[in-house]
Amino acid sequence: MPTPTASETEINAEPNATPPMKRRRPDDVVDGYPDIDHTPRGRSAKAWSTSNRTGSSRLSTTSTSTSTSRTSPTKRLARLEVAPENPVLVTQISRNDSRIPAELKIILGELDSFQSRVGIVPRYLAEEVKARAKNDDNFYNFAPSTFEDDSAVTISDPRPSLYQILKVFESAKECFNEDHAEATWNTLVHWPVFELALGSIADVAEAEAAEPDQPEGHGREQQVRVRGMPCTAARLINRAHGSKMVDYCIFVEPRPHEAAKIAELRERLVYINHTDYHALRRRPIVLSAESKKPGEGARNAQLQLSVWQAAQWAVLEKLLATGERTERSAAIPFLPALIIQGHEWHFAATTRSNHETVRMFPSVAPCWLTTV
Repeated sequence: MPTPTASETEINAEPNATPPMKRRRPDDVVDGYPDIDHTPRGRSAKAWSTSNRTGSSRLSTTSTSTSTSRTSPTKRLARLEVAPENPVLVTQISRNDSRIPAELKIILGELDSFQSRVGIVPRYLAEEVKARAKNDDNFYNFAPSTFEDDSAVTISDPRPSLYQILKVFESAKECFNEDHAEATWNTLVHWPVFELALGSIADVAEAEAAEPDQPEGHGREQQVRVRGMPCTAARLINRAHGSKMVDYCIFVEPRPHEAAKIAELRERLVYINHTDYHALRRRPIVLSAESKKPGEGARNAQLQLSVWQAAQWAVLEKLLATGERTERSAAIPFLPALIIQGHEWHFAATTRSNHETVRMFPSVAPCWLTTV
C-alpha cells in the first residue's frame, strides 16, 4: 500500500491527537564538553495548528518559552564556568589581568595602532586610490599617511586589486541593505575577504627563471604558508552529528620537514586538531572564526567558539605533554579567534590558566579571551 501523503495523514489523524515529544537529555554535557546542541526549537506550523485546534496553544507557548529561557546562550555560558571538565570563563580584557600573556598585549597594541589609519593601505594602491578619490566621495579620508611605507611591503603578500576590493564592498552593501541571510554574507562577503587577505587555498605556481647550474628552488627559503577555508561541516572529534561550530578556520600548510613530524604524530592521533574534519586532519588550525548577521547571535558565537577552542586547548596540551616541552605558556601563549557580524570583525583570543579557558573582550576593539 502506498505511503499516505502529509495531507492525507493530517486528514486521517485523530482530532485530539497530540504530537509526541522527545525526551530531553538531563544535562548539557557530552564527553566532557558542554552540549551546544541542547537548544530548544520552536514548534512547527503543523504542531501549532494542532495545538490551536485542541485549545492547548497557551500551554505549549509557555512551555517552549520557558525552555528557551532556561537554556539561552547566557545560561549555557554560565554552566561552562562551573563545568567539571574544561571550564570556560568569558570576560572583558584588562591589560592589568595577570592571565594575559605578553604576546597578546603586543597584538592588542597593533590593533589599536591600526585604528589610527596610519600605514594600513598597501603602497601599490596609492595612485589608483588618489585617482578614484577625485570622483568618488567614499575615498574622502585617504590621507598620505594612510598608505604604508615602501619598506613595509612584503613581496609574498597577496596583492588584491582595487577592483576586487570594491566588489566585496558593494556585495557587503547589498547584503546589509537587503537583509540577506548569514549564508549569503558568508559567500559574498566574509569568505572573499579571507581570500583577499590570505590568498586562495590552492595557488597556481608562477613560472620562474632558474639560475644556471642551480637546482630548482635552491637558495630560496620556503615561507610559512597560512591559508583559510570555510568549514561549517567541521565538528569536534566524536561529535559528528553536532551543531555547526565555526564558519572558517585559518591553518598552516606544513612545509616538508613539518609535514614529516606531523605524519609521525598522526600514527598515534590520526587527527592533529580537535576536529575530525578530513581537510584539516594534518593542517594545524591557528585561528577560528564564527560569523553572524549584523546585530545577531553574539552570545551564541561566544558559546560556539568557547567550546570549540576549549577542545582545541585540550588536544594541544596532550600534544605538548608527549614532547620535550613542559611549559605550555612558552609554546602557545594564546589562540586567536574572530567573531564576524556583518560589516564588523571582532578580534578575540583564548588562553589557559589553571586548567580553565578564559575568553576576554577589550573595551574598544571587541575581543574576548577564554582560558581552559
